[in-house]
Amino acid sequence: MKTQTICRLGGIFSLLFLFSGCALFLIGGGVAGGIAISRDTVEGHFDKRFDQVWGAARQVLMGEGFIKLEDKPHGEIHAEAEKSEVTVEVLQVSEKTVRVRVKARKSYKLVPNMDLANKIYNKLFKKLE
Repeated sequence: MKTQTICRLGGIFSLLFLFSGCALFLIGGGVAGGIAISRDTVEGHFDKRFDQVWGAARQVLMGEGFIKLEDKPHGEIHAEAEKSEVTVEVLQVSEKTVRVRVKARKSYKLVPNMDLANKIYNKLFKKLE
């Protein structure tokens, strides 16, 4: 009886140690096609031209809400969708690869809106397939 309890506790602590730092694993969450890099940001890489990704990001954002500011030289689009502030960053990281970050926050930019960031990223992902 005592041995079983010790073994169970040892197993639990081993699992906690093995998966420490990976909250998405523990709660079973994830992002299709991208990686959550913070509580409000999804990031992914595309083997597409910058202009192609930029145009697709604009279309997705216009379909979800409205664009407030575009800064193509710096690769940023600021929009509002579902009562949240959304920022999409498009950056050419190599000759053939573009990095995209989608960030969404609601309630005066205080609360992360990961569901919306995922939704926008996944629509962009599907549009670029």
